[in-house]
Amino acid sequence: MKITVVSPHRGDAAFALALAVEAWLVQGHAVEVVSCFTRSEFAPYSDAGSLHANDRISFVTAVRKREDEAWRKQYGVAKLTLTDLNLKDAPIRLHCSPEKVFGRPADVSEKVVSKVRRALELSGAGALVLPLGLDGHVDHVSARDAAMPAQTSALPLAFYEELPYAARAGGEEALEAAVNQLSLTLQTELQPAFASSLQRAESAIEAAVLRKRRAAWCYDSQIDESVTTEIAEFCRRYGGRERLWANAAWRGDVALMPQTP
Repeated sequence: MKITVVSPHRGDAAFALALAVEAWLVQGHAVEVVSCFTRSEFAPYSDAGSLHANDRISFVTAVRKREDEAWRKQYGVAKLTLTDLNLKDAPIRLHCSPEKVFGRPADVSEKVVSKVRRALELSGAGALVLPLGLDGHVDHVSARDAAMPAQTSALPLAFYEELPYAARAGGEEALEAAVNQLSLTLQTELQPAFASSLQRAESAIEAAVLRKRRAAWCYDSQIDESVTTEIAEFCRRYGGRERLWANAAWRGDVALMPQTP
């Protein structure tokens, strides 16, 4: 099956779904990650701050592209593809400070909506994975809403818990609110789903945490050691897995649901 993951920025899919992507590839699925808002100045742990403003966007965009490629290469397979929509991220596109990107309504501008929808048409996905929009970041909400299919009952559809936001104070409340709202919007109940079976051995969980850390650390222009730890450790609460919130079509597809031992 072709599974298409919508990632608002480079890194969002890797932070939230590194283990799920690994499981899907092992199971023989093809995975495409569509990164939407990839033109950016956000790379606080890079050398971008020393550059002239005219050069900063090009530099940061190139750095973050290399980080995405480093993550893809970790899997060592050709079935993970990365698609770049080359849209400006919120601070550049909306002319606002990075602190003002939260709590804004979805960007419904024609350029954003048409680019996301066209990419998904070309993808030909058999299953679709979108961000929940936990933190209220306008890019996350915009990517999610633009990618939402018109007919949501037949297509296997799932939503992922963005990190590091899901791991922080208020994450559970934001998660509950997002799942409830999406269930109302879709007129169907979203329920938990996983890409792999529960890890029962402590050694397997430790190995999952290490793989998650290695994936997150690809994006070291964006995050520091403490955030990398937050992201890596989060999978412990699910037995070395990542939780999705899926519709009935996803949960009823045996190709997407692992067998419980």
